[in-house]
Amino acid sequence: MKKNKGKAKQSAALKEQAATAAPSTPQEWGYEEMLTELEAIVSDAEQRLEHEEL
Repeated sequence: MKKNKGKAKQSAALKEQAATAAPSTPQEWGYEEMLTELEAIVSDAEQRLEHEEL
């Protein structure tokens, strides 16, 4: 169940953008942004599982 790791890099950019936004400003996420974040979460989880199996 390997996915393209390039999406995780996009996630880092989104996280950086969110970090620079004012805390009181609600962030609106579209379908593509949510999908990208979920793919990054799955990718991180897969990497953690691989390290645990070693």
